[in-house]
Amino acid sequence: MNTTCIVCKGRENKAVCREHEVDMLRCLKCGHVFSSWDTDQNYEAFWGEGSIESEDQFWWNEAHASMYGDFCRAFIEGKRGKLLDVGCGLGYFVKRAGECAGWDAYGYEISPHAVEFAREKLGLENVFAGRVEDSPLAHASFDIITLWDVVEHIPDPEPLLSYLLTLLKPGGILFLHTPNINAQLPKARLKKLIRGMRADLHYIEAKDHVNIYSMKTMAQILHRNGYGDFEFIHLKPVQSVSGSKSRLLKLAKNIWFHSSVALHRITFGAVNFDNLFVIARKRAIEAGSGQVAREEALTLRGV
Repeated sequence: MNTTCIVCKGRENKAVCREHEVDMLRCLKCGHVFSSWDTDQNYEAFWGEGSIESEDQFWWNEAHASMYGDFCRAFIEGKRGKLLDVGCGLGYFVKRAGECAGWDAYGYEISPHAVEFAREKLGLENVFAGRVEDSPLAHASFDIITLWDVVEHIPDPEPLLSYLLTLLKPGGILFLHTPNINAQLPKARLKKLIRGMRADLHYIEAKDHVNIYSMKTMAQILHRNGYGDFEFIHLKPVQSVSGSKSRLLKLAKNIWFHSSVALHRITFGAVNFDNLFVIARKRAIEAGSGQVAREEALTLRGV
C-alpha cells in the first residue's frame, strides 16, 4: 500500500475518500491527495487489445473538439513550431495540432494498440509507441509539449517532467491538463451520496488517478523540476459527462464550467473548481535572483 506523498515525501496522512476498498489519502504536511493503490510507474492499462470502441472515439474526438480548439487558438494558430503530445492516446489532438499551418506535431503513447489506431485510422506517421524517456528525440527541439490527462496516472511524475524539460527549447512551454482535487473530491462525495456505493461505479477513480493535484501542489512539483512562470488557464470542458450524449448533462457541465471560471476570476485566482489547465515555461538556469524569487512566490501562492 502506498502511503508516501510525492510532493513533500511526508508519510503522515488521513483518508478523505474510499472507493472499492481503496483509500484516497491527504498528506497532513502539504495537503496533496493521492491513492493508496500501488500501480506501475508506466501506466498502460487504459488501452488494451480490442478495447478501442466507438464510444472512445466519440469521447476523445467529438467531446474533446472544443477543448482542443481552444488550446490551438490560444497557443498554436498564427505561430510556427514543433509540438509533442505525450500520452497521446488515439492521436486526435496530434491530428488537430498538425492541421494548423506551420506546425509539426508528434505523439508518444505507451500503448501499442492506441498507436496502431492513430497510425492506421488517422494516418498519423509521427505517433510512436513506447516510453518517451527512451525516445531518440533531440534535446531542445520542441516549442510546446502537452500532457492531456496523463500526470494523474503516474505514481512519480518527476522523472518524466525532468526529461521533458530537456526536450523544450529555451522559452518553450509545457501544458498539462489534469483533474483538480478541489473539484474532484466534492463531486466524488456527492456521487456516493446520491448513488450509494456500487461495484460498477467509479467516484474518484482511485485505482487510475493515483495523484490528484491542486494548483499549489502542481506548482510545487513543476517548480522542483525546472519550470516556472505558471499560469492556470481555462479551456472549454469536454462536451460530455462520463461518455453520455445527453444535452441536459452537457448543459449542466457547461454551467458549472462558466461558474467556476467566474469564481476563479473574481477571487483573483485564489479559488478554482475547474479542471487544472496549467502552462509552465522552461526556467532559465541563469535567471537572476529577482526572477527566481518571483517564481518561488508564485509557487507558494499556487498560481
